[in-house]
Amino acid sequence: MKKLVLLVIAILGFLPVSSIAQSYKEWKDHDVVRFYKKVDLDSYSLDKEGEEIEEIYTPTKIDNGQYKVEVTKVSSKLYQIRGTNIYMYFRYSPYLYTYDEGILEVSYNAGTFYEKP
Repeated sequence: MKKLVLLVIAILGFLPVSSIAQSYKEWKDHDVVRFYKKVDLDSYSLDKEGEEIEEIYTPTKIDNGQYKVEVTKVSSKLYQIRGTNIYMYFRYSPYLYTYDEGILEVSYNAGTFYEKP
């Protein structure tokens, strides 16, 4: 019996992790059009209609790669990467929760956010 248990453990130890765990590429994906950073403005700053505004979002560059991120909702298409001053603008409203996590793949300053199930 002890040999059988050791044999099962040895076999399971050689299975690739990807065959056991779900690949993030199988998760629901959302297109990220561009990345922004928030710039806080001086008090009493105005937009072109004369309305007071507190901040603007300016385009920024992100290094190519894969990142494990947590996001928080700012508006229907704009989400902040938690703990940073980086914001993602989605092509379509991703209908994420107010707070969600997943994998972000960045390539040429656009990307794909894979929503963790």
